Amino acid sequence: MAAERSELRWRPVKGLRLLAALALLLTCGGCAGGIGFVPDTLYISIETSTAAGSAPELGGHRRVSQRLIDKFRSLNPGVDVHVSNYPADGLVAATRYRNSRGLGPDLIVSRVITAQQLHQQGLSSAVTLKRDTLDRLHPRFLKSFREGSKEFAVPFLAQPQVACYDRRRLREPPRTIDELLALSAKGLRVGLPLTISELFWTTTAQGASDVVGQLLEGPANGQAATFSAADHQALDRWIRWLHDASLQQNVSFSDDPLDLIQQLQRGQRDWISCNSVWIDGLRQRMGPNLGVSVLPGGTDVPTTPISRLLVWSFGRHSSARQRLLAERFVAFTLNEVTQKQLMDSVPGNLPVNPNVLIPTRSSALMASLAFSLDHSRLLDFPDPEGAIARSRWLESVLEKVVLGELPPAPALAQLLARTP
Repeated sequence: MAAERSELRWRPVKGLRLLAALALLLTCGGCAGGIGFVPDTLYISIETSTAAGSAPELGGHRRVSQRLIDKFRSLNPGVDVHVSNYPADGLVAATRYRNSRGLGPDLIVSRVITAQQLHQQGLSSAVTLKRDTLDRLHPRFLKSFREGSKEFAVPFLAQPQVACYDRRRLREPPRTIDELLALSAKGLRVGLPLTISELFWTTTAQGASDVVGQLLEGPANGQAATFSAADHQALDRWIRWLHDASLQQNVSFSDDPLDLIQQLQRGQRDWISCNSVWIDGLRQRMGPNLGVSVLPGGTDVPTTPISRLLVWSFGRHSSARQRLLAERFVAFTLNEVTQKQLMDSVPGNLPVNPNVLIPTRSSALMASLAFSLDHSRLLDFPDPEGAIARSRWLESVLEKVVLGELPPAPALAQLLARTP
């Protein structure tokens, strides 16, 4: 297992995907409804992956992005765009440093928890969005970012969690987690993540989604969560399922989702749970052998995974012209045409604009992604630092369980001891 864990075990979106998405937007800068002539410079910071082995791909996309930015500038005289890339564990610190010198970015693309850190530390600005911009956002995605009449972050793209498998080894994907373990007993090599945001879907069949969600989210409105006897039983069932899965010869756990992706590519795993951001890269390596399906749930109970959101945050040191440009740019990224282009050209990304139709009838992949998103949970973390600490603690307990160092009963006692 990788020694380093991801914060809140949300593995950051691969920098390659973010840059590709941003680059596409930049090429559309001169399209109808675009920004137009604004003689100013827009500085954008992008949160990228720190995953080992991704540097060469990231470097290639930086070059592609630069060419696309040059095209954008040629289509929009007077508008200049500068993009800076920061690893997930360095974006907040870099933004703080640049802000201290009055050189903060105008826009930031990041995961939700990073945006919440930026907001709580006073490193980003809340904005009042125009009505036409708000109308481009599904209320489900926006409600967590509202602060009075303003938004401290703006949803950009949704990235559901699905199952990825090798069609040469598996003809029909399992529909329940019991079927998954039954297949593993027959030789199917299964890879499961230990990062809690990637493993959360396994709580559904055990009825433990709510109790684990409360363990992660922490106190609500200052009130500590209280768990019933049924909650205790559900949590116990989940821990015992993980323990039983770890005893299967063909089931392996990893605390780095990238490990699972690479194992599937190399033919060392046959079925893994994966975030949709990896689909494009897997397709390039596996071609038609890649299968994608909804994650297995319980009997007659669809699974509840956690979907990622990419969001925009606004900087604190923009001039009036830069803020206007930033707001127009964000609004442009949310219009129906741009959101559809992103969905079509960057596989695994789904629109946050409810007016964009997802082709679920013509594409099995899109049907799986849409189903996963419709049944997913979007966690809310009013205390991001506390959420990171809680996720690390929870994962440390689960790791001991799947490594055989901690039996289920004392593991349950440890989890319950952390709840007042």
